[in-house]
Amino acid sequence: MIKVLILSHSSELAGAERSMLDLFDYWSKKNLVKPHLIIRRPVKNLAKELRKRGWSYTTLYYTNWSDRTPLEKRTAEAMYRDTLYNGKAILDIEELIQKIKPDVVMTNTIVSPWAAVAAYFQKVPHIWFVREYGDIDHRHIFELGREKMLEDIDTMSSLVVTNSMTLAHHIQQYMSDNKITTLYTPFDLELLRRKSLQKAKNPFIDQQSLKLIITGRIDPSKGQAEAAEAAGRLIQAGHDVELCVIGKPTDAEDAKSLYEIIKQYELQDRVHLVGHQSNPLAILKYADVGIMASKQEAFGRVTFEYMTIGLPVVGAASGATPELIDDARNGYLYEPGSIDSLVEKLMNYAKDRSLIKKHGQAAQAKAEKMMKGSHNADTLFDKISAIVNKKGLYYPQTLNFAHRWLEYPTIARRYIKDSGAISLKRLVYSRLRHRAKWMYLTTSRVYDFIRRGFRRSSSL
Repeated sequence: MIKVLILSHSSELAGAERSMLDLFDYWSKKNLVKPHLIIRRPVKNLAKELRKRGWSYTTLYYTNWSDRTPLEKRTAEAMYRDTLYNGKAILDIEELIQKIKPDVVMTNTIVSPWAAVAAYFQKVPHIWFVREYGDIDHRHIFELGREKMLEDIDTMSSLVVTNSMTLAHHIQQYMSDNKITTLYTPFDLELLRRKSLQKAKNPFIDQQSLKLIITGRIDPSKGQAEAAEAAGRLIQAGHDVELCVIGKPTDAEDAKSLYEIIKQYELQDRVHLVGHQSNPLAILKYADVGIMASKQEAFGRVTFEYMTIGLPVVGAASGATPELIDDARNGYLYEPGSIDSLVEKLMNYAKDRSLIKKHGQAAQAKAEKMMKGSHNADTLFDKISAIVNKKGLYYPQTLNFAHRWLEYPTIARRYIKDSGAISLKRLVYSRLRHRAKWMYLTTSRVYDFIRRGFRRSSSL
């Protein structure tokens, strides 16, 4: 059994975290690994899943080496504080490595390198799971730039694991030839199908309609507005169509384009926004066709889930989506960003409903075939075992990221120079926030007092 220390970039329960759980569930059932996880504070839903499995974990606070805010717009104070938090996290992880003595350290997703840095300093083999492009799919801006960031991932890792061959090819130019491998997440297909059979409210209202569904965080890059516009055009062309949107936006602005399309095409009764769902699979069973409209999907966990329960998928011909969809066999590929192309592909199902069952069965067969292929968890475990058994594994190359740290004293000096204005800003903000919280609590207590008094008087 291999002892593994894994860093998760968050303690949420999104796609990357679920894929990590799927992998370690598979290995744990075979008694191959003993995992200990590092998760980010504040603690959220991931911790509950770890406790359910009886896996140990450590909570730390750290940020990312990427951000959606351009570097020139970040304040010196924010950069200074991030440096303090992340530097402390590295030291804490080094202590954890010394304490539990893992055979290998792993990092899940590319955005938080702190366990990799700690493993580098402690001379412990490190495996990096790259599950996203980072910039072109999640709008992350890397402090070092994409090229140097990927070079450091290569330097700090004994093995780099991507979730699709498409992503592996994308990062290959920055990596050593023998370091990249691909793993298709070992989904428990039977479990996914059982989840789809659980009870859930049917969001669709018309029994005869073509029922479309799109799942994921509401964001312009995810294409919910495209899907809604395609549904609107199909309705204008005389077809009976409904669309269910599962997910919620991170920021209100992210859903603005979707709401505008719904209003423009008067789709208030045809587009059903059901928000975040703890078990979206239970709703998928009511749909006819799944839509994957993301511009650059590194794998497409949602696409695979559609396929597993027998939904044909219409997806953008970009990222790894063509790796899952065989055009005109288990779904259709459309030109990314083209509403006309998306409408054309969906029209096939509107005109010939028999294709739904035919393509759905082919999608299910493709999902099963992928799980039995060479990019499986057993093959990956064999590669990791070989790395663990290899002695004298060191990292002689200097890190680009470590070189960047030489600039932080200058940033700290800028912070000290600007501290008067910054401190005043933080003081005003914190006091206003405290005052607002006090007013909220006071109002709530007064309201509760009045309500209790009203109830007592009503009972007399």
